[in-house]
Amino acid sequence: MKQFLTLLIISLFFSGCEQNKVTANPGEKMMVVTNFIKYDKKQEFEDILLNEVMPSYYSYRDSVDELHSLNQKAKNTMRIQKPVQMNQDSTWTFVFMGDPYFDGANYYIGKPLRQKYGDEKAKEIYGRWNNCFSKQGQTLFLVEEVDLKEK
Repeated sequence: MKQFLTLLIISLFFSGCEQNKVTANPGEKMMVVTNFIKYDKKQEFEDILLNEVMPSYYSYRDSVDELHSLNQKAKNTMRIQKPVQMNQDSTWTFVFMGDPYFDGANYYIGKPLRQKYGDEKAKEIYGRWNNCFSKQGQTLFLVEEVDLKEK
């Protein structure tokens, strides 16, 4: 039930809102990832995200040119929102969006971390990253943009 409410709130917030710079057109998919972070791990998660994960994501080069091109498109539409207040259950929610979502593009951190830092360091970063998640963890949704202007 909580996942459904989270999805509904996020979808309503971002659907059709020009001020939020939604780039998906009606009928196109968007990826929404909610990351529920432990109350005392917000700063650590944000530091790992901004200083290790995202630099590796943005520097990632796929060996297949077509996939690299698709990944570049995905990188240009990735959005991240950080929480400004704690949730009622004392967790923090970071939201990642692929807006629009490109089927076949790499949205995961494993390959980029290994490519940038090597296997050992990537494993260590991933361990610290995972340690930040609350029991709710991470949820991923694919949603479709709705055209509210025609209603």
